[in-house]
Amino acid sequence: MRARLGGIAALLVVVLIGVIAASALAADQTSGTGKSHLGYTVGYNAQSDLSGSLEYHPVVNGVTLDIHCGGPGQDDYNSYSLTTTADGLYPKTIFNTTKCWDQNNVRYFVHVEAIDRGEGANAPQDGLCITVKVWPGRLNPRLVHDCGDIQDGNVQIISHADTGIVSTDLLASTPTA
Repeated sequence: MRARLGGIAALLVVVLIGVIAASALAADQTSGTGKSHLGYTVGYNAQSDLSGSLEYHPVVNGVTLDIHCGGPGQDDYNSYSLTTTADGLYPKTIFNTTKCWDQNNVRYFVHVEAIDRGEGANAPQDGLCITVKVWPGRLNPRLVHDCGDIQDGNVQIISHADTGIVSTDLLASTPTA
């Protein structure tokens, strides 16, 4: 009986280690759809493994641009960083890409800062700051600077940095006959 309980405890430890390892390898992600601060349609999915896509429709000089970033089978983003707002209250991600084109095949640099302020009727509105420049960005002025609370939609930031899975209660509940 003692050997069987020891085997079960060992199995639980192996399973727990496997779950922790698998969650550590999972990519953090930021996604959402809606209307930006300036009322432009936006949809995005950015992951810490640099995959994802972004669709954004700003109006520049009276023309609505259809900017699409990313595509299957490539690293769609150049960088992805997970942080918090300056006051530490809300999760924030910063991601950018140079793999963006509009309907006229003009290439763009797009930089996004996304803030997830929670869910529910009483939660403050989520925020986005989207900057667009013709590529290469360092040589061109800003075309769009769309920053503030979003008008409609949602920002979802999913981080696997704190999974809450670790528990020592599993072994303590094993009888020691």
